[in-house]
Amino acid sequence: MPVILALCLVTFGAYFRLKDCGFVNYDDYKYVIDNYNIQGGLTLSGVLWALKTSYFSYWHPLTWISHMADISLYGLNPRGHHLTNLFIHMGGVAAVFLFLKYATGRLWQSAFVAALFAVHPINVESVAWVSERKNVLCALFWFITASAYVNYARGPAVGRYVVVLLCYICALMSKPMAVTLPVVMLILDFWPLGRLDYNNKIKSALPLILEKTPFFVLSLLSSIFTIYAQAKNETVAALSESSPGLRLSNAALSYMTYLGKAVWPVSLSVFYPYREISSPWSVVFSALALTAITALAVWVRKSRPYVLAGWLWFVVTLVPVLQLVQTSAAPIADRYAYIPFVGIFIIVSWGISDVLHKTRIILPVCAAVIIIVLSLMTYKQTGYWQDTGTLFKHAIDVTENNFLAHNLYGTHLLSTGKTDEAIGQFKLALRIMPEYPALNFNMWSALIIKGKKAEAAPYFGKSLPYWAFEGDAPVFKLGVSFLRQKKYAIALEFFQKVLVINPQNTLVYKYVGMALMGLHQYEDALAYIDKGLAAMTDNWELFLQKGLVLKEMGRYEEAILSFKEARRRAPATQSITDTFKSVLTP
Repeated sequence: MPVILALCLVTFGAYFRLKDCGFVNYDDYKYVIDNYNIQGGLTLSGVLWALKTSYFSYWHPLTWISHMADISLYGLNPRGHHLTNLFIHMGGVAAVFLFLKYATGRLWQSAFVAALFAVHPINVESVAWVSERKNVLCALFWFITASAYVNYARGPAVGRYVVVLLCYICALMSKPMAVTLPVVMLILDFWPLGRLDYNNKIKSALPLILEKTPFFVLSLLSSIFTIYAQAKNETVAALSESSPGLRLSNAALSYMTYLGKAVWPVSLSVFYPYREISSPWSVVFSALALTAITALAVWVRKSRPYVLAGWLWFVVTLVPVLQLVQTSAAPIADRYAYIPFVGIFIIVSWGISDVLHKTRIILPVCAAVIIIVLSLMTYKQTGYWQDTGTLFKHAIDVTENNFLAHNLYGTHLLSTGKTDEAIGQFKLALRIMPEYPALNFNMWSALIIKGKKAEAAPYFGKSLPYWAFEGDAPVFKLGVSFLRQKKYAIALEFFQKVLVINPQNTLVYKYVGMALMGLHQYEDALAYIDKGLAAMTDNWELFLQKGLVLKEMGRYEEAILSFKEARRRAPATQSITDTFKSVLTP
């Protein structure tokens, strides 16, 4: 269909800069790069893991399976992963158009909604962030479900009902955000399907509600499981931590913030920190504005039913992400608007058509200008996702008191060897969140790299809660990184901290020994290697390492015995055999 082809071309052009984007150090490592569960690609064992796990606080097996498929197709080449996100988004754009066209019979209004969904800059986060695969995948199944529901509503039949139910399950298996879809089905019953009887609303609504009982049950189960998984992973804040009034106040402010970004999508950031409510009048104004808009939508419901339908779509679908049950350190996020903004786009598209329907030339010109401007803004916004440094430097530029942006920009600077600049960023973040454990760990790491052990010590103490969640893996990785750079003293500091954090990690003894060997501290290296052998008596690598240390110490007979023990325990491969030949040669 020409319209769908045109929509896809516009979308591809707006997101063309994705070809230059890499992974970012914000969930991408845990979701993809360091997630050993998906590293084998698309396998039966991987699929079974995806169906059972609540890793990273969600049950979304279809999302995991899509990441596995990407590994099979592209490995860890970020361009391929971004391309999949873009293709899924383009599929969602086509699904929005087909759903509205089928439901309303209006070609150009439906196309304009799909175009706004395609290129509105607020959707860049969902498309350009590999870890947000769950959002674009959920939306694709959301609109497929909506189309299937329209098909069922036009001719109710058991087979059609089952199709709707299966599509909805796929949406839930992509992201729990789909829990509000049964309510949206009731909204669709009002408009555009017209299944409600105005003369007897209660009588006509009750069968429609009962009809959706299985959907509400699935929605409830998904919500319970998600809250349980997030509580288990300590991502849900206790309700007692803030009053209901404060949560409702933040919700009202969030609604108005989203509306502002729908109309004026500038200063978009990957993370928006909480702001203190400086004046109660901002809350009062937001509540009054929301009430007025709702009243207006109800008032024009007969002459312009799309206004009430679109407004309710927006209001209802945002409920799960308003932090009424706090699951995030941010009050709002661009990705949360991905599906809700379709309601606003419906109001805009049908509203413009109603207002300008007599001006056949102005209407398409107006629509074209809007799409071109939004496409250029999306093109620019996509460029900020090039890498971690660019992304969080932009976040710092467009927000205030953004501790997370300072922290992650600092880690980027640290990884590129700009330690002094990284320390500056960590200091700025610590002024905002002095007790943040991950931030204290990063400051400790930077100061250790600079050799300032005494100055670093207090930050290590404040970072200890970080280990309860992350374990010793981050410290161990840093140690290995510096070992490869032959910065043995820094590597030794990190490896010894691993033993403080987790004394049961016997594997690290080998790396402590390697660092000490690099520093020519052979007696100490031998002591650590012996500790490792006491815990892992069959570790051939430790015997080999011990032999190398003994050889450097001039204890050749003992060294040969260690080499022979290593060869006896080692797997029989040619490369290992060659290694032993070289070390046993006088």
